[in-house]
Amino acid sequence: MAARDHYARDYFEAREKFFRACEKTGVSVTTYRNPETGPGGEPLFCDVAWIGPADARKVLVICSATHGVEGFFGSAAQIGWMLDGHPGDLPPGVAVLMIHAINPYGFAWLRRVNEDNMDVNRNFVDHSNPPENPAYREFADILLPEEWTEASIRAIDAAAAAYVEKNGERAYFQAVMGGQHTHPEGLFYGGAAPCWSNRTTGEIAGQFLGGARHVVVADLHTGLGPYAYAELICRHPPQSAVLARARAWFGDAVTSPAAGESDSPVVQGNLRMAFVDLLPEAEVLAFAVEMGTRPLDQVERAVMADNWLHIKGVVDSPQGREIKAAIRDAFFPDRPDWKEPAYARTIEVFGQAIAGLAAVD
Repeated sequence: MAARDHYARDYFEAREKFFRACEKTGVSVTTYRNPETGPGGEPLFCDVAWIGPADARKVLVICSATHGVEGFFGSAAQIGWMLDGHPGDLPPGVAVLMIHAINPYGFAWLRRVNEDNMDVNRNFVDHSNPPENPAYREFADILLPEEWTEASIRAIDAAAAAYVEKNGERAYFQAVMGGQHTHPEGLFYGGAAPCWSNRTTGEIAGQFLGGARHVVVADLHTGLGPYAYAELICRHPPQSAVLARARAWFGDAVTSPAAGESDSPVVQGNLRMAFVDLLPEAEVLAFAVEMGTRPLDQVERAVMADNWLHIKGVVDSPQGREIKAAIRDAFFPDRPDWKEPAYARTIEVFGQAIAGLAAVD
């Protein structure tokens, strides 16, 4: 099938395509219902499929829609991998666990965050002692103006420019994007307790991965980096054997934010690294496939506008529809010159991960 056939128009079509791909592959689907509903009152689900031998001790976990609106890409990669015949090429003893739309609310509503305005990728922390980000307080009020207008946007840009001039660009991104646990209506909010996606991830790990001894987690993201280029962001410690293994398997595409190699800030509480704690008996190599889309300022603006829309605006309004179109495009350029190379590169990464798993003892 052509790569474009694997992409969906929305969460609901993506889910339908995922079920059809699982049926063709001959695997069953386990569903986890989200407590909220879609824009039209529809039920929302995370769907999980195990592909390969039931007793496999080597498992590639592929997760989509951790940041909901980014699920267009992640879902297509999961669906395409199945429909294009790759399950038939699995080496002995290796299985693939598909986690489709771990944040179905964000996918359905075209939001990066979940039903609680939480960033799922900042939620896997010790909530009794969450990470501190006092610098975010400098931006909290200005990032959530009473109205979203050209004037309020200029004020945000001016505040950002002043902070960058004083502290540097990397410090700015860390302050705004690194995650915060003090402003529930703000950006990149990590929450005060484990969210539904966090709890569901734990259930999935317990149900499917108890016997695994070698696990690779590929969490599929979009929005950061050059157009249609896949950065493999790895948050294992810079000098660790696991990061060295990632570099050996995947090459120069692997970056370490902790070593200053990535445009991504250092983030605590991300989903993929939670598998290290969830699976203490297994060796876990976790990374994000970060597929670049639009210029960073455009992506950042879309996230800010969407946050304002759901806190202070009216979603079902001309301005709301304009903001929704912008955030969809920021994380999913619906064009062949993006969709086709993004899909092809991700399938290549899956193949490298499976080959690496097959080679370990």
